[in-house]
Amino acid sequence: MKLTDRPHWKRIIIAMLCLIGLLTVTGRSFAAYSSQAYQRGVARNRDTETVRFTSNYLQTYTNGADSRNFTGRTIYFGDNSISTDKLQINLDIYNYANGNENLVSQKDIAYDVTISFAGGGGTGYGVTCEGATVEQSGATYTIKNQILTGRKANSHRYTLTFPGSDLDKLKITAAAVPQNASVTNNQMLAAVLVPCTGTSTNTFSYSGEFIDESATTKPTEYSGFNYEISITSGTATGTLTWNPAILEIDIFFLKNLGKTDEEINQILNMDQPKVQLTMDQPNGTGDYLIPFYIKDKSKIHDNWETMKNYISFTAEQNQN
Repeated sequence: MKLTDRPHWKRIIIAMLCLIGLLTVTGRSFAAYSSQAYQRGVARNRDTETVRFTSNYLQTYTNGADSRNFTGRTIYFGDNSISTDKLQINLDIYNYANGNENLVSQKDIAYDVTISFAGGGGTGYGVTCEGATVEQSGATYTIKNQILTGRKANSHRYTLTFPGSDLDKLKITAAAVPQNASVTNNQMLAAVLVPCTGTSTNTFSYSGEFIDESATTKPTEYSGFNYEISITSGTATGTLTWNPAILEIDIFFLKNLGKTDEEINQILNMDQPKVQLTMDQPNGTGDYLIPFYIKDKSKIHDNWETMKNYISFTAEQNQN
């Protein structure tokens, strides 16, 4: 009798063949999953790298942006601060995304900082940064060759000082410009900081825009987009919507907002997805940079004006 004629061995051989088949199918499924995950990872690394050059006050702009277009960021002080000889603002710049130290730039970011004071009394200003040389020309301060080492979370803090008598009058224009724009996907950081007393009146406004937009690129050249939402002052409730047939939002952004898995599933299954979020400009959450991925490439137009119809953002100021 042949060995394979024995019932016991037949069962073993059949079981082995089934196992091999199962492993083959599983291997193919895992390979497909890994391929999709890799492609998504490539899209994230290529198209959302600008998230990893951020600040507590400065916003993202295309490198070389006109300072006249910088967003104003109101910073509140108590009414009695006017009589204080020296007030300070701590301006931080990071090499990671939206406060998430797990999403770190893999490259070193070398950049220069320029900070200018205008509108106040003209004296009593200062800028310091530990370990850095600060150059001064009148009311403009420059710090060159700052380096955020990649592959681990790093940050720099710039302490800006000014007299309390300049509150409600002073405007501080700050910009962090990378020396090699390709490292930050051609993005810089900037804003006009406006220190005010709590009783001062500030015009509230909001905006939502594709920060990848430029005259030299088309939407069809991307696998995903960075969409920035912001408010200029105070606190507000923001509402974000998008076309789910064309774009999908980064789930990690929703998780960072504190959404549960159940809430995320509800949002993603809506015919018209909507996310509401609390925005607090004085406490550093007045702006968010949100990655979106392309769901249907065939529906992506080659002009940015049409793309603006696919994402909508509004904000309603909270009344104190």
